[in-house]
Amino acid sequence: MKYINYVLNVDKVSIEKYYKFLDRHFQEKAKKISTVTKYLDLGVKIIRLQIACENFIPKLKQYFSCSLKDDVNSYDETLYIWKDEVSSFINEQYESKHVMIAYQSQRLIKIDPENKIINAENPKEKKYYFIAEDFSYETLSKQGHLFVRLISQIVRSEHSALVHSAAVGIDNKGVLICAIGGSGKTTLAVSCLLDGFQYVADDYLVLSKNNDDLCASPIYSMIALTPHIFKQMPNLKTEFICDNYNNTKYLLNTSYYDDKLARKLPVKAIVFPNIKDIKEPTIEKTDRNRAITQMVYSTASQMGNDDDKTYMKLLISLIKDLNFYQINLSSNLSKNVQILKQFIKEL
Repeated sequence: MKYINYVLNVDKVSIEKYYKFLDRHFQEKAKKISTVTKYLDLGVKIIRLQIACENFIPKLKQYFSCSLKDDVNSYDETLYIWKDEVSSFINEQYESKHVMIAYQSQRLIKIDPENKIINAENPKEKKYYFIAEDFSYETLSKQGHLFVRLISQIVRSEHSALVHSAAVGIDNKGVLICAIGGSGKTTLAVSCLLDGFQYVADDYLVLSKNNDDLCASPIYSMIALTPHIFKQMPNLKTEFICDNYNNTKYLLNTSYYDDKLARKLPVKAIVFPNIKDIKEPTIEKTDRNRAITQMVYSTASQMGNDDDKTYMKLLISLIKDLNFYQINLSSNLSKNVQILKQFIKEL
């Protein structure tokens, strides 16, 4: 079956009815299955997780061990998670469509009948929802990083946003490593982790700005490496989670390094990796406007917000005062790490 995207615009009464429908389904599920409460500390906000799904907690720990907590003093938002029949949330006429239910131009509810997953947002009530028929690793990996689009909405504010980037540092000075897939971002970041750098993330993180200070905070305890690169890192201590859905990468849990994570790493520059056929890596300044465009587009497209001008302006406002560089990578992982280490020390 071929699925097409469809946006259904509704009024206030209709969207509120849908939220009540979601709440009712969760309460019904919670009566049958003991609800487990966990928390995600994302640096700028804490999310309470209300989980009514058997056997999901071990998977949750594999994705989020660095930010997952059993108890906190307070929380900001709530994410409800449960297993249910997605077809019961959608009319038959929309069963062959990826439906996005929008209110006042905000796409608040996303129904994916192909993978049988629903992501829903009720920002006014600070409630979010994740419903799936299948909580297998294969299905979850088709979402990319687990809950990533919901987390993006939750941490978004005037001074913070989720960004598609890696971050590493030396002596409490960090750099963002930004690139589209296949450009060497994860390989460089994980190589730095193994060399003793301060480490935040290889793919997604939270950027927050306080006055003139820009900081990166971690979300996930997982990385995705191709089998070829994984074999080049025999000292990497990880737990295999699964292959990604198209069997091109290993998804690996990095909880061994959680106590070595930088919870708030000050960011001083952005570097863009570029794989080249060279013996010695180099770092050079790059065009500012092109670099900003690349970083913003990469993040916005990953989040499905590439038509959201307000979101893109927010991303620009966070990074516009940084300096931008290109790191030309050689095939020698150690040399790439050493030149980046020296570069950060001299910032």
